[in-house]
Amino acid sequence: MSKTVPEPPVYAGEFRHAVDAKNRVTIPSRWRSAGEGEEFFAVPDPQGNFLMILPPREFDRVKADVEANASIPPPDRRKFIRRFYALAQLVGADKQGRVLLPEDHCRRLGLEGEVVLIGSHSRMEIWNPERWAAATAEEDEVFRRVAGEVGL
Repeated sequence: MSKTVPEPPVYAGEFRHAVDAKNRVTIPSRWRSAGEGEEFFAVPDPQGNFLMILPPREFDRVKADVEANASIPPPDRRKFIRRFYALAQLVGADKQGRVLLPEDHCRRLGLEGEVVLIGSHSRMEIWNPERWAAATAEEDEVFRRVAGEVGL
């Protein structure tokens, strides 16, 4: 009998949560799979604005997409993959759905006190509230234009 693989969750919505003194943040319950031991990869975005939280499937997909992209020269592919993996840290959710955020990533991205968790379909993003407000204001016009183009 074949075993069915559960569909990965779709991360959608905006949530404000506190980072505790141990750099833990609670993942929204609707974003969690059943049970303890869920693992993610925490990687700062290349522009240094937020922390990406990627499930293993999404993490693997990034590498596959880079390797399959013929427009990126092979030496650049290797350099990107090396840096991407060097920045990534494996993090796990505890029974309360809290993820321990890497201290160096928190310091670099200003993630302390209140943070904003953003669903971005196949991954989560954790933002400093001020950076999120600035990004939202900057992206509003693009959002409205693209929404009109696709008929929303």
